[in-house]
Amino acid sequence: MLIVELLTYQLDGESDEAYAEAFPSLVAEGARLAVACGAKVLKLQYPASAEGCQAVTEAANGVPWAVLSAGVDHETFVEQVAIAMANGAGGAMAGRALWKDSLSASATTRKDYLTNRALPRLRELADAVDGRRA
Repeated sequence: MLIVELLTYQLDGESDEAYAEAFPSLVAEGARLAVACGAKVLKLQYPASAEGCQAVTEAANGVPWAVLSAGVDHETFVEQVAIAMANGAGGAMAGRALWKDSLSASATTRKDYLTNRALPRLRELADAVDGRRA
């Protein structure tokens, strides 16, 4: 199975406004290109809105896609996942979004963070993926 992760980047000299305006279509067109090249699953940045998610879903043409956390805070990521799921995403990819706080902590603190921070975050994400987020 070919899983493709696409990331977009702001061009040198491109204004923040121009990049923000182009971003949703960059994600959707990247999805379209990856599918045309044989991707079977897509890992994508959140395309900025519900409309952006709908455009990605259309561009993916039946290929499942998952939204990446892309370094946003947990609350923002959960909201993005809920919106993406309501607009055609197949899931979410979470790694550092769950456990990054525990990396530089002592063993005792790490266990506490993983148990009392990462695990509840994982459950919140699972609820958003399953459509149970209030």
